[in-house]
Amino acid sequence: MKKVLLPVLLIFGILLLYLPMSGFSPKGDKHEKVDFSISCEECHTENTPEITKDWQDGKHGTFKVGCFICHGDGVERFEAKPGDESCISCHSDYEVDWSKSKLKSCFDCHDGHTLKFHK
Repeated sequence: MKKVLLPVLLIFGILLLYLPMSGFSPKGDKHEKVDFSISCEECHTENTPEITKDWQDGKHGTFKVGCFICHGDGVERFEAKPGDESCISCHSDYEVDWSKSKLKSCFDCHDGHTLKFHK
């Protein structure tokens, strides 16, 4: 039993360590192959100009908070629509007890790229 258990645990441990490097995203979001020779802003200005403009006009763009802060680097982690955990990682002073609120998400009030209130 011990001779079988140790190799199984070793293989499981190696797989567990490899998982974050595999590009696996629990949400299943996929990003096209990332061209690291240009910035997110350069690529998205060409491909999704309306999103880039929203970001540039918003607080994150004004303070040059990079896309990867919320969305990940596109390889190891990518979230097309980041969750509240992403917001709270920087804005912990504003953490809301959702159980006491009519709202269920930061994005119920804030636009994702401009961060302006829309309600």
